[in-house]
Amino acid sequence: MIRRWVWLSIVLSGASTTLAQLPPVPQEAETTVVKGPQAHVAKRLVDLGTILEGDKTDVRWLLQNRGKSDLIIRGTRSSCGCAVVKLKDDQKVIPPGEILEFVVTFDSSGRRGIQNKSVTILTNDPAEPELKLTFKANMQYLYEIQPSAAIVNLRAVRRGETVRRTIDIYPGPSRRSVRVIGIELPEWSPLSFKPEPFEAGKGTGQRLRMTVSNDVSLGALRTKATLKLNIDGLERKRDVSIRGEVVGDLTWHPRVIDTTRQPTLPGKRLAPITIRSTDKVQFDILEAAAEPYFDVTFEQTKKGTQGTQYSVLLTLRKDVPKGPFGTMLEAKTNSLDQPLVRVPVFGIVPEPIEVEPPIILLRQDGTPAGTERRVKVQAPPQHSLVLSEIACENKAVKAAVDWEASSRYEHLRYLNVALDGRLVEGKHQTVLTLMTNVPGAERLEIPITIEVPADSTR
Repeated sequence: MIRRWVWLSIVLSGASTTLAQLPPVPQEAETTVVKGPQAHVAKRLVDLGTILEGDKTDVRWLLQNRGKSDLIIRGTRSSCGCAVVKLKDDQKVIPPGEILEFVVTFDSSGRRGIQNKSVTILTNDPAEPELKLTFKANMQYLYEIQPSAAIVNLRAVRRGETVRRTIDIYPGPSRRSVRVIGIELPEWSPLSFKPEPFEAGKGTGQRLRMTVSNDVSLGALRTKATLKLNIDGLERKRDVSIRGEVVGDLTWHPRVIDTTRQPTLPGKRLAPITIRSTDKVQFDILEAAAEPYFDVTFEQTKKGTQGTQYSVLLTLRKDVPKGPFGTMLEAKTNSLDQPLVRVPVFGIVPEPIEVEPPIILLRQDGTPAGTERRVKVQAPPQHSLVLSEIACENKAVKAAVDWEASSRYEHLRYLNVALDGRLVEGKHQTVLTLMTNVPGAERLEIPITIEVPADSTR
């Protein structure tokens, strides 16, 4: 905004200050009139002071339109889900000169210490389209909860067991007691809760003991409890998420064997599966199989007053066909709780020799990209690959080993394949034949497709 200055002579104590003693009068500039909307908030930071954790407090700002046309609120953006804007549709247009009381509700549940939050108002003000408003508060917490993590991890628990881990709730500073007056659970919860008082410093807290249901399924345990608390007459709610695993008499690792990232050669033995008792239970594996791909053996590696442990070994049979496979290891036991242990097993049996790419595409268009290809031929690492013969049915195709690129590894060879000769227009099919020293892959045939565009022979 450009200000207009007016210089006056001033009379003080009967003495006159002349114009010559004043600074020169600047030339009068043209006044800029804001023709569009102009958002204005005199106090952009609001200090809520100290508030109690769990309180919901309204934060208020006065938003004025100092422009000459309607100020339109196009949207809002909060730095936290705890700050919710209360704005109706009919409040989103502020005429010139009008003031809107802009209100945000701050939910302090679960907040501790100094809180600094912000809300951004998106408007059609060309000078400041994003108006940022902030507020701060000092939270006075009413209670402490242990464990304080967002998720309580029970790890491995048994059906019907009262777990060792508890949820302890302490009164906060200057508070005398905290009580659990209610617990909301899902319709079918795998856990039940029993609160009991305990002395917590100068006050009284609550300890929650959790018991696993007798009929819960084995496997992952996931549930949530909403605790209704009373702290010296003030009521609050607290959500607690709980995770764990319900185990029976037996547990095992790994739960799944997946070797698809690296091909599995016939005759290879996989990493062992360990099956053990969760407590001091004694058990025996009666038989184990993973048909039709594996030979399975097992041996007891631990037995005594501390429980039993077995190691199960899987060896891929030599007659397994090439390609992906999937099966289930089934181990039968004399455990009353878990008479059958199942472990999914996945993998891939590679070809004796891998060729990349498995199909060669060539295009006789006069460019190296169309007429030249690099082919990788790879045997298992224990083989020294020998290519005794390289031949192609079509004499226009030439192939040879790139010995410089192939010198680093004995089991790997790189071939340079290229067109050497003119072919008639159209599509041609041929085969590149490789003779090797690898059992089961003595003769390899790599299909070749050659495309000759209409103008390539002109």
